[in-house]
Amino acid sequence: MNRRLFACLFLLAFTTVSGAAFAGPKIGVVSPTGNESLGALGDQLRQGVAAYQATAGKPFDAIVTAPETCDAASGKRAAKTMADAKVSAVIGFLCPESLNAALPILSKAGITTIGTSVRAEILMEDANRNDWPFYRIAPHNDQEVQTIVDVITKRWASAPFALVDDGTIYGRELAENVRVRLSDLGITPAFTDTYRPAQDKQFGLAHRLERAGVTHIFVGGERPDIAIIARDCAAIGLDLTIMGGDSLKAAPGDVDLADGVLGVMTPAPDTLPSAKDALGVLAKQGIEPYGDVIPGYAAAELVTEASKTGKPLPDALADGTFDTALGKIRFTAKHERTDNPFELMVWRDDHFAPVDGEGVGMGE
Repeated sequence: MNRRLFACLFLLAFTTVSGAAFAGPKIGVVSPTGNESLGALGDQLRQGVAAYQATAGKPFDAIVTAPETCDAASGKRAAKTMADAKVSAVIGFLCPESLNAALPILSKAGITTIGTSVRAEILMEDANRNDWPFYRIAPHNDQEVQTIVDVITKRWASAPFALVDDGTIYGRELAENVRVRLSDLGITPAFTDTYRPAQDKQFGLAHRLERAGVTHIFVGGERPDIAIIARDCAAIGLDLTIMGGDSLKAAPGDVDLADGVLGVMTPAPDTLPSAKDALGVLAKQGIEPYGDVIPGYAAAELVTEASKTGKPLPDALADGTFDTALGKIRFTAKHERTDNPFELMVWRDDHFAPVDGEGVGMGE
């Protein structure tokens, strides 16, 4: 056979085999649609995945999408859509109700799920107990609690501090989990209380804090309430260091946050050094990096890099360390991120920024 012809045939065969061997997976994206706030987040997640797909080489064979309406029925419908499409992995799910209903179906179909938003502990416990291939890049609630406890023990150890909450499931559980963790360390708050949320004024709480003689306070509650508490404490001349949780990242209410209010939260994804390349890709495509855009992009990176290992996707995710727009991601044996992305931030000049040094916050 002519050497040149042989070389061409060999190259063609190698290219065909290589192309088949490294063909990208077919993936699914499940997220809310519509004009509500969750719909906007769902759009951002889809944009992030699509932006990554538009990079050189089109890493995915196809992207299948399905809507999510935060109920069990929509979770089952979305899971069936993904199973029928024979996707390898599903990215998304912003609601625990739909995710909980979808996971058994996705698992039975051999589909790996990458959770980007749901933090519920019970859901991951179910996944581990039933051996469902569910991994999440969203931080879990215990990491928020641990970071709050770390701040209190390292910064407030000698200060009389209070734990208060708004009586809601979120606020009460957050404050109680912090209290229990501190109690295990032999630390007791000087004052605990529950306030009524969504009020125009919080002078009653402010006076109770004044009588208790505390100088620092952690609030398990929503951003608008924390802003009002800070305002009313200042109005009676009470100089407090006030700290909230990740809920402070919510949209502002009618009252602005006071400079110096602290928050234990995850930084905005677009501020992370690891997001630099993703930001460049998004800018070229005219996509603003708001909300869930970068988490969607990072989840797409994660699936691609894990798929390249040649291992079954759950095994690859369990064993590997992956560079993503959210930073290096490695999973624990319970399929949670090994890193804790929560950090202490301070509100200054209309934005949250990482705390530098010890002398920050109201009253410090």
